[in-house]
Amino acid sequence: MLSRVFAFASVLALICHLPACSSDDSSGGSAAAAGAGGSAGAGAGGSAGSGPSSVKQTVGPDGGVITVGGATVTFPAGALAAATEITITATDEAAPDGFVALSKVFKCEPSPLDFPMPVTMAMPFSPDGQPATVFWSSGADPAFKDVGGTATGAIMTAGVKHFSRGFVGRAK
Repeated sequence: MLSRVFAFASVLALICHLPACSSDDSSGGSAAAAGAGGSAGAGAGGSAGSGPSSVKQTVGPDGGVITVGGATVTFPAGALAAATEITITATDEAAPDGFVALSKVFKCEPSPLDFPMPVTMAMPFSPDGQPATVFWSSGADPAFKDVGGTATGAIMTAGVKHFSRGFVGRAK
């Protein structure tokens, strides 16, 4: 009897996860995407995210949302002039020298890609009781700059006006 319960539970778990394996977004890029890559774990001192570690999705002028590694990237209407293939990756990169990372380093492509209005990055992180902020690089200058952010629990949200790489953390 126990083996039948285990077999049933295994099949049920497999069936429940099958839709999450698809990266097809028939809504034209305005809904959260699912992708391949498995769960994203913690970065250097960062919090574990949930969901795939990389997502590729087309987002157009109407805006859209991409979810990857527990992070959510929200494109307001008008942020993109035309349909653009976007790739967001929750990397296993270490924190750059001089920084403590409290999250994964998120790589956003294509880079450089500039926006006429901020795109919202909401990234999971591991609060440690000390001040934290979002650090973001630019294609022309690979140095990470403090772009601010608002923490709500273990999620840090900030607006960015170009794509490159970023993380939640603090300077050493």
